[in-house]
Amino acid sequence: MKKIMMITGTTLLIYLSAQVCGCGGSCDAKTNAIENSIVIEKTKTVKLKITGMTCAGCSNHVTKTLQGVKGVSKVALEYPGDVAIIEYDADKTDEKELIAAVEKINYKAAVVKDKSTANTSKSKSCAASCGH
Repeated sequence: MKKIMMITGTTLLIYLSAQVCGCGGSCDAKTNAIENSIVIEKTKTVKLKITGMTCAGCSNHVTKTLQGVKGVSKVALEYPGDVAIIEYDADKTDEKELIAAVEKINYKAAVVKDKSTANTSKSKSCAASCGH
């Protein structure tokens, strides 16, 4: 004699859901795992004017220091030119920490707001050092 099994609508829905997604159980576990593995980074870029560098070795030292700051993903330092363009995760660091890292190794750093600010500060330092 065959047994007949009664399946309610809810039981059938749960069974079909498990079969469609292939997880064999609750789909919530997979959904939560996926949501928890998504990392949202707030990437920012800052341009710093670095002063006190006198050679390519100084440039390398500043670059390595900035690369060592937690959250920094990219550093492009122009020497001569003394400008560092830094990409970083704003959840892990900020401009103040980047400047502090540069100053800790005895150089100076300041945020460059726009192109005219960079040219003005360069003109002033040139005037102070060479009289032009």
